[in-house]
Amino acid sequence: MAVHTIISGGQTGADRGGLEAARALGLQTGGWAPADFMTEGGPDPTLAAFGLQASGSYEWRTERNVLDGDATIIFGTQPSPGSDLTAECAERHGKPCLHVDPWAPEAVTRVRDFIAWVRPGILNVAGHRESVAPGIQARVRAVLLEALGEGGVAV
Repeated sequence: MAVHTIISGGQTGADRGGLEAARALGLQTGGWAPADFMTEGGPDPTLAAFGLQASGSYEWRTERNVLDGDATIIFGTQPSPGSDLTAECAERHGKPCLHVDPWAPEAVTRVRDFIAWVRPGILNVAGHRESVAPGIQARVRAVLLEALGEGGVAV
């Protein structure tokens, strides 16, 4: 099975980078986002165009995205409450989960190897917000494009 869908919570940063990569690769998108599609930059109704649904508490949405995905990749350089909750949900539900620093030289290789091993159809992308890790949105997009694009493992 190859990745055919990328889901996320739609927040700025890693979440949005995953959705942008999926769109660029012609993959389906979706996920669960906050009410009114609230991001750290304010409401972002454009998230509806990515197929996201706005509903539920923070904890419920995080768990739902983990459950709806076949596997999760958390992009970040340090622990954070959101990343920790995502990892805990993945462990609790027996879902494969990879935590990767998107700026590490081996980031693309780690993502490719994880995808090749797990073979998820639906990939949940999570991680730091743009305000916590400036530039992470573009970096996650680039890593996923290289890992999943032509010559990658998923498309």
